[in-house]
Amino acid sequence: MGKVLQVRVYAYTFSENDVREAWPRLWTLAFEDNTPGFPHDMKGVHELVRALDDLYQFGNVGEHLRDFLSGRLPALKEAVADLGQSLADWNPKRANELTDAIEDVLTEMNTNLPKP
Repeated sequence: MGKVLQVRVYAYTFSENDVREAWPRLWTLAFEDNTPGFPHDMKGVHELVRALDDLYQFGNVGEHLRDFLSGRLPALKEAVADLGQSLADWNPKRANELTDAIEDVLTEMNTNLPKP
């Protein structure tokens, strides 16, 4: 890798519409019913996870939703952190496995999200 020209490996969301369509209930909870406490240019997968965590930590949510999030967010946040580390380590196989795991958890959460 050069001193000026560097190679970076990263994961990003191409279209926020894909996020909205894949996890509509989580999207509504994170971005429409509540406003994340951080600025964002795009509402992608990373931003969705961060918004859900912000909602859990700082939001005014009922006990049922708080319990639901507390049972799922630690593993989800760990997978996101591991994804970043796998990319930093140039381990695309592990990074790909983690993207699948993250999407699987979000799908489960979207399906089983408690009604308000």
